[in-house]
Amino acid sequence: MARPVKKDTGKGNVEWTRQQLINAAAKQFAKLGFEGASLSKIREEVGVKNSTIHYHFGSKQGLYEAVTKELEVNLAAFVDELFIHAHQPPMERLCLLIEGLQQWVNEKQDPAAIIIQEMMSKQLRHSENNHFYNDIAQRFKKIILFLQCNDSQDVWREVDWQITIVNLLFGLLIGQAVSIVIPITYGMEEDVYQKKQLDDFITTQFLSLAKHPEQAIEFLQKRRPSCFDHSQVAKV
Repeated sequence: MARPVKKDTGKGNVEWTRQQLINAAAKQFAKLGFEGASLSKIREEVGVKNSTIHYHFGSKQGLYEAVTKELEVNLAAFVDELFIHAHQPPMERLCLLIEGLQQWVNEKQDPAAIIIQEMMSKQLRHSENNHFYNDIAQRFKKIILFLQCNDSQDVWREVDWQITIVNLLFGLLIGQAVSIVIPITYGMEEDVYQKKQLDDFITTQFLSLAKHPEQAIEFLQKRRPSCFDHSQVAKV
């Protein structure tokens, strides 16, 4: 009788199982937080034995840290891609950041939700391996550097950029969540609503952060004229 061959990919592969557990856990942690997440539901979703999580991660805390480590990698890749556009003018960089963050939030809903939860509840405060806050803080600092560079002193108001970046992420995450409910309520296509929502979000940020709003309006008219189809920018 031939011995069963362990698959290189897919179900039955050790790394595949580990990744599926991380994916399932990310959904649980994003929705319910660390305390509310259920290991039994995570195991059920992946279809593994009770001992599998212990085998791969040691504990619920170990699983959570594996999820946040992958989150760090995803966020780092996003921030690194931003710097491809570091040569662009300041207002263009802000627009690219907001558009990029929205895309990242849409694609990485669970990681984005976990970041917000971390910022609000400090779920890793009892962890011995408390690298998460430092890593996220470093990514936010790089985003601030991307926005400011050396040529933006006369472009932006005096703002607390750390708070601003958190608010950007929080605003886009909340916007993504309600973009499912509101279009149904008003009989709109979801993609149409998301486009209008992003235009209004960009407009609000530009008018609140720009030292000279008239320059922001001029930029938006050229860079994103759709903002004027359903906003109050022209009245400012």
